[in-house]
Amino acid sequence: MTLWERKIIDTLIDHYYKSFSETEERKALRLRTSSLFANFNTVNHDEKVSYLEAAESLEHKGIVKLRWEKRSKGESLATISCENFEALFETAGKPYPKTEAEKIKTMLAAKAAAIRNTQPSCGQTEKLAALLDFFSANFSPRETGQGINSRTMEDIIRLLEYSYNIKKTENITIRALSILLYNDSKRLEELLALCSSLLLRAQKALSFPIINFPERSYPETMISGKIVFEFKNANAPMVNAEGIILNLPLESAQAISFIKPVTEKLTKTVLTIENKETFYALGGNPQKNSLSENLLMYDCFLYVGGYPNRAAAALIKVLTASDFNFYHAGDLDPDGVFIMQQIQEIVNSVNAEKQITPVKMNSEVFDQYSSWARPLTKQMLRQIEKISEKIKANPEISGLLRRINETSAGIEQEIIDYR
Repeated sequence: MTLWERKIIDTLIDHYYKSFSETEERKALRLRTSSLFANFNTVNHDEKVSYLEAAESLEHKGIVKLRWEKRSKGESLATISCENFEALFETAGKPYPKTEAEKIKTMLAAKAAAIRNTQPSCGQTEKLAALLDFFSANFSPRETGQGINSRTMEDIIRLLEYSYNIKKTENITIRALSILLYNDSKRLEELLALCSSLLLRAQKALSFPIINFPERSYPETMISGKIVFEFKNANAPMVNAEGIILNLPLESAQAISFIKPVTEKLTKTVLTIENKETFYALGGNPQKNSLSENLLMYDCFLYVGGYPNRAAAALIKVLTASDFNFYHAGDLDPDGVFIMQQIQEIVNSVNAEKQITPVKMNSEVFDQYSSWARPLTKQMLRQIEKISEKIKANPEISGLLRRINETSAGIEQEIIDYR
């Protein structure tokens, strides 16, 4: 197969997957020379001949049909179309997606039936069978285009069968589990990445949570302040009497049920901080904060590390439920405002009425530090489009965004003095 034959076939296959609807494939695919070979008119004669010969060779094999300009055969090839998809995939050395998808659907349905017939009847068994039923009903040629084949689904079934008893996947790393199941330390990560879309669709469709698949992700966050932590499953609270920085992984953050200042107060405040350097400067030494009235107003400081990870989000929810008022300090650029918006959305998932107050995120501070601003690309500026009208309605944020647009510049949080 020549290079141009391969390119035409690969492009047709790519269009096949992109054009496949929820239930059926298109009857024909069509490629225009103007898009497939945009510089056709300017390349050398030999390259043109190679392209045309490849197209005619595929037509001779019954894979494509050619349409020439003005119905006269020559160098003006208008379009290449394909209706014989089975021949297309056979020539490419790939299984025909519809046939492959049907084989996988049948295998999944048979496996679900076997589980119901051979496994002891219980809630977990029925959930596993229902999950396989969903895969069987919803598997399509689109999944094969993502690289999911029979072996992939067999390996996923092996994981599901092992994991439906959740205790089996506790206290084991994802790579150790991958070796246990597949004798390959990386296979499980590959599977979960490959099937992420299918698994997400299943999670949204089913009325029960599917198995918690292991992952190599360990979100953490930091919080400081003279505060008391109450826990969901413990009688004794944890008192941070010195207000030192505490580094909390996701599991610890999720165990907290309530947070309050060491000294009871009617109004409780938290400052969420985007960047680590600023967090250490403001929240790292509570004794020195007494020198700054601006910092004394905050009962605690939460490091969100840019876009909040799950650990930061867990603490934001607890602080909201604990009736803290939120203040936020971040970069004076579109990303910085969008991060504040994400924190606002997490807060509102618990309390729809509570609003965040931006700290030194306004046009006056922007102008004060404009000599040290950094230029923003058009792509960075397009982030403004993602900012909600509700956030833009804040007068300080509105003025800040106006200056960012006017100057195409942004200011990093680390250069701002918050004292």
